[in-house]
Amino acid sequence: MPNSITDSPSTRPTSLPSSTKLERAVQQQGVVQRGNEGAPVREAQALLKAHGHDLGIDGDFGPKTKAAVVAFQRSRGIDADGLIGPDTLRELRTPTAGVDHRTGRDTGITARPEDRVPGMTGADFQRRAEADAARRNREAPVSTDAARSGNTPVTLAPAGASPQEKFNHYRNIVLQNGGEDPLTSSKPVVLGVRGIDRDGRAHETRNGRFYDDTFVVLNRNGTATELKGSTHAGQVTSGLVSAVGMIRSGNFDVKPNGVRSKDNGMASWHVLTKSGSGNIPGIRDRNADGRFQAGEIARRDNMTEILFHPGTADSPRSIGCQTLPPAEYRRFLRAIGSQGFTYTLVDANGRT
Repeated sequence: MPNSITDSPSTRPTSLPSSTKLERAVQQQGVVQRGNEGAPVREAQALLKAHGHDLGIDGDFGPKTKAAVVAFQRSRGIDADGLIGPDTLRELRTPTAGVDHRTGRDTGITARPEDRVPGMTGADFQRRAEADAARRNREAPVSTDAARSGNTPVTLAPAGASPQEKFNHYRNIVLQNGGEDPLTSSKPVVLGVRGIDRDGRAHETRNGRFYDDTFVVLNRNGTATELKGSTHAGQVTSGLVSAVGMIRSGNFDVKPNGVRSKDNGMASWHVLTKSGSGNIPGIRDRNADGRFQAGEIARRDNMTEILFHPGTADSPRSIGCQTLPPAEYRRFLRAIGSQGFTYTLVDANGRT
């Protein structure tokens, strides 16, 4: 078998070396990493070599092995941390059709049930299989110039759209509204679509106990995760503020905010302006009727302490924060990771 990356993916054999001892090490230790030695490392090196990486098999997890792991992770669109954990191990065990030298991408083969790593949950495996399908079916992304041309309406992606068509649809909306390009951003990009629910129904934005907006998490690997949520308050009055409300459409940076006792162990996130201020332009429902009248929209109100956090299963539980039901919020956390993200909020009705 060749020991370097080739230009001919179709010639690469699809059988892989044994990984029994490596699997056991990952199960027991959590990860196999730099400084480890022995049979598990030899199996990892053999797998990396089978995937086209020029590497000796000496059982020593040194800098060359770590570099090969990082290169492999990048070729598969997963976190390039140089650690072999369950996710990377499953990718290593997935037979390959080779690495295309022109793109640096390992074409892979669709994940099979027999490639599931022991200890990985069915949900984890399903997410990886879905991510594989999205990446391997990816079409050429549209150009930034085309995306900024303003031709994509603020709607949900069409039913039946391919994973890449869905990603491009939401990417275009972000770019048209001045947000960061998900394909080049160092962090995930979250799109908030105010005024359209997850079933694609458009509606007037008003405060209340309902999740009738949509969030979309866009990652550099070309995935778009759609989630239901709320960009408005979940109530019409509160003893904590003079008037509840919502932030205006715009582009924001979002930083980790720690875990609040009321959020059942789930992290919250602090929304800031691009200049780093927590004082966000907003709209307050001054007459507490649940609706946003023209006069209220015309005022120059501000909102503070705006977070992303979970609500209850059937109510936003918010006086102006960005909220999702707990189950959706867990999906949201998995999609954004732990380092923060950028946020582009748009109004499908063009009012706020």
